[in-house]
Amino acid sequence: MQGPNTSVSSGLGFGPLPSGFIAGRIAPRVVFAGGVYIETGYGSSFDNVVCLDGDPVVDGVPDTDPATCTNPVAQDLDVTFFVGEFSVGPSFRITDKFWLGVALRLPFSKQIADLGQNVGAALGFPQYARVKNDLGGVGFPSPRIGLTYKPHRKVSIGAMYRMWSTIKLTGTTETSLVPGPDGGPLTLDSTADWYVPHALQFGVSYKANSRLLLAFELRIQFHGDDKHGNRNQTVVATDPSGTLPTFETVVPFGWVNAYSGKIGVEYRFKKDLLAFRGGFNIGNSATSEAWAQYFTPPAGVAASVSAGLGFYWDDRNNPSIKDKYMLDIGTLFAYAGGRIGDEYIDTDAHVPGGGPMDVVTLCSSDQVVRTGCPGDYSVLTYWASVSFTLQY
Repeated sequence: MQGPNTSVSSGLGFGPLPSGFIAGRIAPRVVFAGGVYIETGYGSSFDNVVCLDGDPVVDGVPDTDPATCTNPVAQDLDVTFFVGEFSVGPSFRITDKFWLGVALRLPFSKQIADLGQNVGAALGFPQYARVKNDLGGVGFPSPRIGLTYKPHRKVSIGAMYRMWSTIKLTGTTETSLVPGPDGGPLTLDSTADWYVPHALQFGVSYKANSRLLLAFELRIQFHGDDKHGNRNQTVVATDPSGTLPTFETVVPFGWVNAYSGKIGVEYRFKKDLLAFRGGFNIGNSATSEAWAQYFTPPAGVAASVSAGLGFYWDDRNNPSIKDKYMLDIGTLFAYAGGRIGDEYIDTDAHVPGGGPMDVVTLCSSDQVVRTGCPGDYSVLTYWASVSFTLQY
């Protein structure tokens, strides 16, 4: 970000991800459930950044000469984005070996970006200014369908399909590129779209004995879909007074389909009061190297390892209710990253999702957000999880 032979770290950030679920049996073979949860999120906070977009380094120090540096005054850069869902639907036990679950999902999203950007590139000339986008919205409902088949008492096979959904974001854009009536940043009305893409999932579990359970899973998310993937995000800003023309800022993502494979193990100790769980996941990032930047997940391999404990208590007053109280704690360590060389510098590329004439020069002042610049990109994530379940 600050130039050759430099590095910038966002440091440690804190991001709670709450969720809640409730389910009840409404018929002998039908359960109805509902929940709210966070589906995905990303973002970073970089403090005291000078010479944004990699200005020259002199004797190992970023160049702060106003004549050559885009922002000689240190700036803080912050981006926060998440997608959550409300979900309701029934599960049907069609036979003793076959289950069908259908859920209607209502996605919602919030996106805040407060940073210095080359917003002039959207108008055809390089010009840096402070920009703050504050957008949020709700998408249209779409289904998720799950099937479970139990061919043997020790084996369960599951498959899931999630349909795409579009979230309509609305909000404001504050920019210092053009002063407002009071001399401060101009506030514009803004809109944008965000896609929750198609997804497929397939899994198998095997209960080796009364205590040991093994699980395997494959998943694909179609971020690279031409119509319903996040090829780019176009923010349309409109002057509410009608004085200025409407203009668009296109942030290219160029995301590709993301594949992942998982393996998990659970072992329940004697008396069924305690269980140990462990897991491993590996997959590819949805980010492609040519469109990698410092706020979205890095291009390359993404992997994680996890471990946790489960505690179980039966209902002493009603022995027929097994595992009435369940407390689960876990932790997960995840890494994603890779290295980008010099192959994309000053090369022309079509903007993902744009028209045939939408061409930019990568890692250059042609871009509002520079992408494809060389360097090591990585994210380390630590998760701690606590969940409590009550059955009655």
